[in-house]
Amino acid sequence: MTKQMQYGLVFNKKVIGDGRVIPVVTRENYDLDYSVLSFIGRLDKHDTEGFLHDLNRSINLRGNSDEGFFSDSVEYMEILYQYPNVNIDDILIISMEDMKGLLEEWHSFITS
Repeated sequence: MTKQMQYGLVFNKKVIGDGRVIPVVTRENYDLDYSVLSFIGRLDKHDTEGFLHDLNRSINLRGNSDEGFFSDSVEYMEILYQYPNVNIDDILIISMEDMKGLLEEWHSFITS
């Protein structure tokens, strides 16, 4: 089972008004309330790679490599590293390993 399936998310591509195709994250399973994870859809390749870099460093160090993930694309959110977890806006605590898996799937999706 993929991480996106585990968390009830679907990665899609949407055509917008000017004809451009953009990647988006939607919810598939409304019984699972992981909607806060939809912020992943705002991450571009650069942001995703930076987030993955931080998570890999934290996992390898077995501690926090930094305070959290900060980017203009998620400036309205607080995403803090609390090894071995990531705290998203005090709404969801997700393991760094699961967050890494989601981001790897997202990275693969947006770069294919």
